[in-house]
Order: sequence, then C-alpha cells, then structure tokens
Amino acid sequence: MAIVRAATEEDIPRILELYGELVITTSEAESSKVTSEGDYQRIFADIRDHSGHELLVAEEQGEVVGSVVLLIVPNLSHGALPWAVVENLVVDQRYQGKGFGRLLMEYVVVRAKEAGCYKIGLSSDKRRREAHRFYSSLGFKASAHGFRLYF
Repeated sequence: MAIVRAATEEDIPRILELYGELVITTSEAESSKVTSEGDYQRIFADIRDHSGHELLVAEEQGEVVGSVVLLIVPNLSHGALPWAVVENLVVDQRYQGKGFGRLLMEYVVVRAKEAGCYKIGLSSDKRRREAHRFYSSLGFKASAHGFRLYF
C-alpha cells in the first residue's frame, strides 16, 4: 500500500533522479551551477527547518515513486488566511497512471485545508497537456497567466 511521508535525507538521491524526469527547460543559472552532495544536504536541512515548507514523497513497497513540494505561505490579504503553492510534482514514469500523483495531490490539499489556506496555486509548463488534464480532474481551474523570469 502506498503512503505519503515527509522526505528524509536518505531520499535525496532518489528525489534528484525523479527531478530529472521533471525538468523541461534549464535556466542559464542552472546550467552553470555545479552542485555537490554537501550542497544538497544543506538545502535539505533548510527545507526541513523552514516552517511551512514540506518536501513529501510517495512510497510503494519501500520505493520512492513520486515527490511533491508544498509551501504554506503566511498572508496579510484575504482575511489574513494563508495560501499554499505546490511545486515539483513528479511521479516516476513507470508508475504514472497508477494513482500516485493523485495520492500526493490529495495529501497536499488536505494539508492546505488543515492549515486554513484559502487557495492552492500551482504552475505547469504549457507543454504538459496530460498534467493539465490531471490537475483539472482534481478540481483545479486554469485561472491566471503565469509569468517567469529565469536567471
């Protein structure tokens, strides 16, 4: 039975493998960056210690098959209700279509509701049409234009 849990430091190599399936476009800053194992460990510690930042994994029979990031953001607008953002949702290609993405997304929706968030935002590359159908099936609506500035 699949579970969703907080990522541990031991999960870093597997999460990085999964991120290889996620990245379509690489910025100039990313292309020129050499990241060491120590860098990843420091960043993981920052994520773990940052209130409202959750790096989660889906695990099936001891194997990490997917991951997602949930950020709960304190907010002064909208009655001082927090909002959430979902990033880096990825499921191993071998496990796609088997409910792991849905499991991760249902988990983050529950967490956002528990935190009192008034909305969840996410962005998805325009080329990921299957992902857009997936998010729509979960009740998400395309409601804004996204803008990015890569460095």
